[in-house]
Amino acid sequence: DEDTSATNFLIRDEIMQKIVSKDKEPITPFIDQVKNIYKKFGTSSVLVMGGSGDYFEVADTVILMDSYLPHLVTDKAKEIIKNRKDLREIESYEDFRDITERIPLPSSIDPFRGRKKNVKTRGLNNIIFGTQNIDLSSIEQIVDSSQVNSIADIILCALQKTYIDGKNTLTTILDMVFEDIDKYGLDIISEFRDQHPGSYALPRKFEVAAAVNRLRSLKVLQVP
Repeated sequence: DEDTSATNFLIRDEIMQKIVSKDKEPITPFIDQVKNIYKKFGTSSVLVMGGSGDYFEVADTVILMDSYLPHLVTDKAKEIIKNRKDLREIESYEDFRDITERIPLPSSIDPFRGRKKNVKTRGLNNIIFGTQNIDLSSIEQIVDSSQVNSIADIILCALQKTYIDGKNTLTTILDMVFEDIDKYGLDIISEFRDQHPGSYALPRKFEVAAAVNRLRSLKVLQVP
């Protein structure tokens, strides 16, 4: 979202490029990497813009929202860009770097407070995990407290099933848990699955990973 992103992360126009050369600016604007991300990882990007039209040049689809109704204006945007004289230089010709996989260490994810297991949730924004508080307030994709309940129990389930074993990457761990969910149902993550646990809604792997990454005690090994 343009409103919540740093301007120099999104774009540097030709005037700023002439004043502040690339060797003095460590940030490569997203506009110069967005195509590489799709080519390398198959990941699409959805941008909400209202102040800069530079992204029309790299966009595959342009949708105009008018009175809450969407209108496809890709052809019009491309025509405008074609007739514009743009002196901006592309700042990166390199492929987007590989994503480094990480292996969570089980000793750093402790659900106990003393001798008692202490895993609780508080609304949309907090998970109490052992002695740690996991702050979810910046994960805006979480929309229901039932998702938070599921996230807490997915992490606990991964520990109890030793999916978090100091060998599996976070990606592998989440794949294993979600495979169990697909096979046996969402209540497989509950310690009380013989009873109907209720209060569960399925999060995405991304929200679970975001919660794990916010655990202050977390220690990981990076896969070379």
